[in-house]
Amino acid sequence: MKKVLLLMVSSSIILAACGNDDDEQQNLKQEIKSLEQSSKDYQQDKKSLEKENEKLKDSIKDKEKELKKLEDEVKENQSDTEASKSEKEETKNKKETSSSESNAQSAKKPFPNTIRTSTNGDVELVNDIDNKHFQFEDSGIKVTIDHLQIFQVNNMPEGQVLLFNGAKDGYVVMYEVMTENTTKEKLYYDNAASIQEGEHKQRSDYASFIPDSHNEKYMKKSKENTDEYQPGEKTKSLKSIPISQKAYKAIKDHTATFNIHGGVSKTSTYDGATDKVKSFKLNI
Repeated sequence: MKKVLLLMVSSSIILAACGNDDDEQQNLKQEIKSLEQSSKDYQQDKKSLEKENEKLKDSIKDKEKELKKLEDEVKENQSDTEASKSEKEETKNKKETSSSESNAQSAKKPFPNTIRTSTNGDVELVNDIDNKHFQFEDSGIKVTIDHLQIFQVNNMPEGQVLLFNGAKDGYVVMYEVMTENTTKEKLYYDNAASIQEGEHKQRSDYASFIPDSHNEKYMKKSKENTDEYQPGEKTKSLKSIPISQKAYKAIKDHTATFNIHGGVSKTSTYDGATDKVKSFKLNI
């Protein structure tokens, strides 16, 4: 009986042991399946992440390309802007230079004159005195002189008309004068100026060395009286003053003056005319 009981107990233990082994194996299999599934999920997640990374890399590359393009455009625009500024500045400088050269050439252009044909000497423009604004008014006559030129005359032939105190060399001062009768009545005015050196005074002339196109005589309303100015009449003419080398040196030394003379009257006989004079330095 005891043997039978022992045999039963032993069988139970063996069966229990076998049952436990089956459970463990079953659990192990399930864990393995779970791990395999986790591994698959991991691999899938990894691939998914890798794809996302590739997309991000592509996106970053695209952004970098766009940024590079924008940087190139900005540089190109800056370059164009700088080039444009440079071109504009260069154009402006050229215009200013051209304008300055043009003004200089215009300023140095001699007044129309007949000095060479009148003297048969060598003539050269030596001084161009512009933008002086010499102004003078007397009894309704307004005089404005802005531009003067001085010509040197050399090597006049023997027997030539005496202009420079008998010398073969000298100078001619020419000036452009605007003269206006600002009143409503007729006035008489000889429109004269002079170069004064000490007590010596050399007055201007409306005809000597002046072509007809710039001669006041040929532009006046009155053809009989050159000195007659009608109400509101205005003229722009050239005048000349021949001077000696001594007088020219005095101008340069600032000891000689350029004088505008008055002497306006309401009559042709100059009754009641003033002896008004205004003096200026030519500063050459």
